[in-house]
Amino acid sequence: MIQANGMQIWPFSGFFSIGAGLEVPLGVDFAFNGEVTVVLFDQEDIGTDDDLGGVIISEGDTNGPEQFDVAGDGFHYVLTYRVRVVE
Repeated sequence: MIQANGMQIWPFSGFFSIGAGLEVPLGVDFAFNGEVTVVLFDQEDIGTDDDLGGVIISEGDTNGPEQFDVAGDGFHYVLTYRVRVVE
């Protein structure tokens, strides 16, 4: 699961299982001013979801696609994102 500023933005509801080596195009747009905190979670059936880590994205990061590695004991995700100015 992915949250932006504490709001679930992917998947839109329920859960999504990702296996090793899979690339999942999300196609998520999230409007923000200043900066946004994006956090990945491992959803749990019982108890609280595991916070896997995240990144703070600034509205000034408009120089192209950026990548952020979220890695820990037994997992490694690469989040690729792009910041666009919307007028």
